[in-house]
Amino acid sequence: MGTVAQTGLDWPQPEITPACAFQVFGMRRSGNHAIIDWLMRNAPDGATGGVFYNNCRHGKDPLSAYASLDIYDGQRNMLPHGDIPDARRVAGAGSAPMIVVSYEDRMPAPEGRPQRASQNFTDASFTRKIVIYRSFLNWTASLLAKIKRNDGYGATDRLRIMTLAFATYIQGLDRISDAKDIVAICYDDWMVSERYRAGRLEVLGLAAHDLGLGKVQRYGGGSSFQAKARDAQELQSTTRDADMADDPEYLLLLWTAAHDLRFMERLIVHFEEDAERLATLAESSRVNITLPMRKVAA
Repeated sequence: MGTVAQTGLDWPQPEITPACAFQVFGMRRSGNHAIIDWLMRNAPDGATGGVFYNNCRHGKDPLSAYASLDIYDGQRNMLPHGDIPDARRVAGAGSAPMIVVSYEDRMPAPEGRPQRASQNFTDASFTRKIVIYRSFLNWTASLLAKIKRNDGYGATDRLRIMTLAFATYIQGLDRISDAKDIVAICYDDWMVSERYRAGRLEVLGLAAHDLGLGKVQRYGGGSSFQAKARDAQELQSTTRDADMADDPEYLLLLWTAAHDLRFMERLIVHFEEDAERLATLAESSRVNITLPMRKVAA
């Protein structure tokens, strides 16, 4: 790669002039890390490397409040973490890296309002905002399967976590409905269509150096369903609804969502097939539960 950086970004580190910088939002289990790694593999020709601040704390400075840090070299390869200070690792990406700052289970501020996710940064600090999202049925299946692997959660804990996540998921769909100031990337489409991947890169102003799916990322323990998969090409991530079709908690969550008219009206705009399947579920399925009679004291 060369060393020509993009000008005009209000980046707060004087020693770094990013080739480009993306602020990325999305729900967990939406393919965030697969897509971010792919973005890094398609860094601009002028990038000296790449820096990925993963799962930053909302409202804090992302340069210090991140869950983990990945560094890429000038050939777009991720560098080994090593036992060295993070500041030295960041320096290894050069003076003009591509930078990604990510937030999980968060969505960007409404259009027209200043960004508040990254303290000490402004909208002018970032090239674009990106929202990564996934079809409702596959996302729900994947998140529930992941939570079920935690022995510390019971059924009521899982249902509480899932229904709270539903609210943020729909907030994300609302946000991408008017996507003038953001770029939306649908994980389901990204997984199955090279043409879609090329189109998203074009919208972001990135040249298509690598249109492959890459390796399964280490974040979140990898796939909830295919633990041994190493290449993303092996994943069947667009059919997770079938993997969970016999799970009673999954079906209960879908049945509940299907009876929420406001939820369904917002879902159908983005995932018409998911909404239609949920509507069929609501019409054809009945929950036959009879609460035992109260015992009357003598």
